[in-house]
Amino acid sequence: MARPRGGDTQDYTNMKRNYEMAQLRRPPNRLTAAEYDLYKLADLSWEEKSRFLGANAMTAVSSNNDPQSQALAKDKLITYGILRLHGFPFPDIKAVIHPARGFPGAVSLRTVTEVAAYLETRAVFPLFMKPIAGNAGAGSVWVDAYADGLLRLRNGTTLPVDAYIERWLCREGILLQAVARPHPEIARRCGPRLATARVVVLMTENGPIVHRAVLRIPAGANMIDNFRHGASGNLLGAVEIGSGVVSKAIGLNLASNRLEPVAAHPDTGQQIVGCVLPEWEKAKQMCIRAAPLFPGIRYQSWDIAFTEEGPQTIEVNSGGDVDVLQLASGQGIADATWWKLLREPAPRTILHRWFARSGPWSRGG
Repeated sequence: MARPRGGDTQDYTNMKRNYEMAQLRRPPNRLTAAEYDLYKLADLSWEEKSRFLGANAMTAVSSNNDPQSQALAKDKLITYGILRLHGFPFPDIKAVIHPARGFPGAVSLRTVTEVAAYLETRAVFPLFMKPIAGNAGAGSVWVDAYADGLLRLRNGTTLPVDAYIERWLCREGILLQAVARPHPEIARRCGPRLATARVVVLMTENGPIVHRAVLRIPAGANMIDNFRHGASGNLLGAVEIGSGVVSKAIGLNLASNRLEPVAAHPDTGQQIVGCVLPEWEKAKQMCIRAAPLFPGIRYQSWDIAFTEEGPQTIEVNSGGDVDVLQLASGQGIADATWWKLLREPAPRTILHRWFARSGPWSRGG
């Protein structure tokens, strides 16, 4: 776009942004104006901008994944059953709260009364409770103790057990898992909670490949490591695929309300940038070996915890949010490798065909 002669600099900047937004909000990017600003695209080249995907991009919300296969990843009991059958490690399932379902070796709890009795007499704390069909960390809580009908959570709050069960039982039930302990190196740098890596695996004709990775780092009183664009207070670390080195870390600066680089963990004071994830090669190979167990899911997001006992699988997502990967690295996820494997859905109407633009993502490309 040519700069207008004698034009005001701010006018030119606004015109350029509006022009680019008109292109980037179309398929396949589907970026909103807020996302354009969130990813700080103004200072990037057009080639770099065009690699970013919005939350509503069809390839980012698993349009390339088989809907029936996605059920394998959405139900954690099914996922853990598959992983257990093939010998992959994950935090022990201590109990299942559901009217009918259970898990081998776990206690089956059917009612609130049974749950309360288990927590009072048999549970070994701390425990991690999460909905079987939950996502994005919704309903996940770290329970340090139980007394008088109240779950006492790690963040210092309490939660009535009956209210928790009433809310989340409808989500296909609730899992009670042992709290895995972080690897000493992770604990030294990030504190006594798990920091999980989101590892993106793409299925190719020649087998799975690890495409991108990001470390989600808990901070403060948070019980889980979800980021929510920094609003949670947690941090993100960009992970170099080849070495497992955290090359960059970001968090929300409350004073400016902007995402900014972070050198050290706010709780421990230890450097995050330069940290090498323990047993990173083993974690990658774990994802590559597990990925074919979920056929039909071409874009997989694995959550891997680095524990005292080595890398463990926490869950696998069909598709998954691209924002944490793009924010941490400052690079769009949709590079040449991405578009070689994944495609934007075919336009359904003449209007959709007109709206969709050509490029490396075109179905015939």
